[in-house]
Amino acid sequence: MSILRTSLRLLVIVTICSSAYTQLVRSESLPQYHPLKENRVALERPNSARQMAYNVNKKFEGIADRFGNGDLEGAMKSLTTMLEWNLSKYEKAVVYQFMGFVYVQQNKIDEAIDVFSKCVNLNVLSNTQHQSTVFNLASLYGSKEQWDLAISSLMDFYKFEADPASESYIMAGIAYFQKGQPLEALPYITIANIKSLEPKESWLQLELAILFLNKRYDDAVNIVKQLATYWPEKEKYWETMAGAYMEMQKDADALAALNLGYKNNAIEKKETLESLARLSLYLEIPYQAAVIMEENMDAGLIERNEDNLRLLLGAWTSAREFDEAIEVIDVLAPMLNDGKLFIQKAMLLNEKGDWSGIKEATKMALLDDDLENPGDVFILRGMAHTELAEYEEAIDAFTEAIEVGTDSNKRNAEAWIEYVSDRRG
Repeated sequence: MSILRTSLRLLVIVTICSSAYTQLVRSESLPQYHPLKENRVALERPNSARQMAYNVNKKFEGIADRFGNGDLEGAMKSLTTMLEWNLSKYEKAVVYQFMGFVYVQQNKIDEAIDVFSKCVNLNVLSNTQHQSTVFNLASLYGSKEQWDLAISSLMDFYKFEADPASESYIMAGIAYFQKGQPLEALPYITIANIKSLEPKESWLQLELAILFLNKRYDDAVNIVKQLATYWPEKEKYWETMAGAYMEMQKDADALAALNLGYKNNAIEKKETLESLARLSLYLEIPYQAAVIMEENMDAGLIERNEDNLRLLLGAWTSAREFDEAIEVIDVLAPMLNDGKLFIQKAMLLNEKGDWSGIKEATKMALLDDDLENPGDVFILRGMAHTELAEYEEAIDAFTEAIEVGTDSNKRNAEAWIEYVSDRRG
């Protein structure tokens, strides 16, 4: 079982680490985290005169028209000229803000950061305009991977924002994550997922990756349940859920997760299908294990190789479905030319009382020169002959058991010879 647990765990880690999550820094001793609380009170920014002169307002109307028509160069030229006017602090802040919009459209990120910073430093726009500019500034820092500056801007944004949007929290979480501080990132990502109006798969994936790789399995299960609920067709979420349960030693829950994924037609990877079958067999549900293996071998999703056929054989045998088990042996034995498989077939036929079948199976088993204990096979063969009233052949088989078998075989064979002689009269 430890091999199954390890293989499923590796499968899950590969699944959830297949993107940017491989950058995560793992730690053996991790402090407990506490999600940010929303019971803070936002600060109020001081009001200032926010009136605009008539000629300035008319100029902005013309610039807005150019901007709307795609004349970015013309709009920027007019804005640059306005900076030479005798503007109030508010009017100058609006000019800088508008210049930032133009630079963003031109993909001139450094220039946009410069003018947005000047706008923010003037600190005269309305709270909505000011907060929008600070948030845009944080976004631009993030686009340049300047994570410390992005975080600093977001902290300024939070001071004056009564109800920050989920996008601001995920931005902070990503910034901390990219700095290699996953546990600092986690509370922001958690709140982002809670506040989001609809589930964001990539956000939930990021929270899941941090929780799982830092061994927060209880919390990870709650997140992966959401992912599996909204995206039930995705195999990786059922794998991850099962892996988390197995890490918590909850094997039955792991099996339930994989079963649910299988019923949703989401489990198609051969490794996961084999894990599902092995886990079913381990938890003593052999019939389910056999059906899963058989169905997916027929569908071509699981290879009919030695290991898988042996697993199927074990499952059918444990489920006491002897006919199906014998069918597997008939496929597997010719592949391997292994006498032990024919012995196993003979034992299964013995359960069914198929004495003629036992004669044929033991005959094939004895063709294997490397058979460990042929004495057992001759005894079984002699028993079959006895039940078929073939007494001479039975005595011959028991005599062979005496010659090549163990001391126990010899004693057993002698008793059978005596019994057969009595029956023969």
